[in-house]
Amino acid sequence: MTSITMNNWQQALKERLPGNLKTLFQANARAQLLRQVNTVLLVYDERLYDLSNGSWRQLNQDIESEWAASIAAAAVELLNHEVMERSVLLLLPAPEFIATTISMPGVARENLRSALQLQTAVLLPSHDGKLAFAVNTAASHSDRTDVVLWMNENRLDALFDAFVAQGLFLASVMPRALAAASQTADSGELQVEDGDAASLTQLAFSNGVLTQWLQIDKADLEDELLRRQWLEAAAAKPSAALTRQSLQSAQAWVDLARNVVANRDYSFIPAGAQAVRKQMEKGKRLVGAGIAAAVVMLLGVSPFLLQSLQARSLLADLAEQRELSAAARADQAVVRDFEQRWGVLTEFPAQNISATMLQLQAVLSPSVLTSLEVDEGSVQIEGESDDPQSLLQRLEQDSMFTGVDFARATNNNRYYIDLRLSTVDFDGYRQRYFPEVRR
Repeated sequence: MTSITMNNWQQALKERLPGNLKTLFQANARAQLLRQVNTVLLVYDERLYDLSNGSWRQLNQDIESEWAASIAAAAVELLNHEVMERSVLLLLPAPEFIATTISMPGVARENLRSALQLQTAVLLPSHDGKLAFAVNTAASHSDRTDVVLWMNENRLDALFDAFVAQGLFLASVMPRALAAASQTADSGELQVEDGDAASLTQLAFSNGVLTQWLQIDKADLEDELLRRQWLEAAAAKPSAALTRQSLQSAQAWVDLARNVVANRDYSFIPAGAQAVRKQMEKGKRLVGAGIAAAVVMLLGVSPFLLQSLQARSLLADLAEQRELSAAARADQAVVRDFEQRWGVLTEFPAQNISATMLQLQAVLSPSVLTSLEVDEGSVQIEGESDDPQSLLQRLEQDSMFTGVDFARATNNNRYYIDLRLSTVDFDGYRQRYFPEVRR
């Protein structure tokens, strides 16, 4: 009973702290777990490397379901057994992660994680699985944008379970390219390029803050247009303070081994690792609770003092219940207010009339277009063509248009066609922001 009361009291105290102090405590908890790391493993071109000595083992990843088990099996073969308590930091290639850039003006830094949790489905609508994310909540770049990294939570948990099955503790998983950032000071500009046989990734840092994440498959660079777009996006502005770091081989990573540390903000800690840490903290609390129980027993000789402590405990529980839901409602209110104030403008469907005209010109040629009307994604065209039926089929096959049909029968090669732009969704926009308006 005493340990439960002590735990509730500590939890209530944490909940009553200001947002910036709560964030500090959470960061300290992560830092404690990351400080325990004594082994750094790296996945590079289907090999697993021990960065302490450069030794490696081949990964057997022919079957997707054996991905995590293959890495864990290679790890237990790779590591010597002289170190009994292994705490592993695993560096994975960039394709295992998704990077998004977000801007949330009006959302306090301590509420950023709560806002991201509420908007996960909006930021990554095409991803069906559950995602874990990592973001730097302590600082922001001058343009008030943040780079958020996402990872499939099921794959993260599968890695932890596979390592446990081999008797290893997986403390953290981190994008490989971020490890190079621990080699430089937090001041100035840094550009990191990480390449392997399959992909190329470029990161940019400003005063220690991640500001850009670019990634491309090397096979796509064979396309001249994509290659030119990549070179334009990856080009850094000339600066005397710019430091470039290029890692294009496994040996380059081995050479960095002594200085590689886990990034506190962009490390993905498996749920299992967090549970182990909490269990260890619980053991420490039980020791403290035992001491507290002895003190309570000594003080229990005074019934009035015991009644006073019980009354305070009941009042504290009552206040805790009132405040538990207040923080969540406040975070939701901030996000909803942001969406209502900015989303109605930023998400207004852009019809891009110039692009539509150019596409129509390409499809209709050599037919003649005499009339064009565009209204909220609905398009009506009229003109003359030697083969209206063939023209209709070409419009149906174009991905920009949908719902293509004759508005009325053709007469002397004159066509009347109705269609809709597939690139805009005014119905969804109105349903979200103006559900009470009926058309």
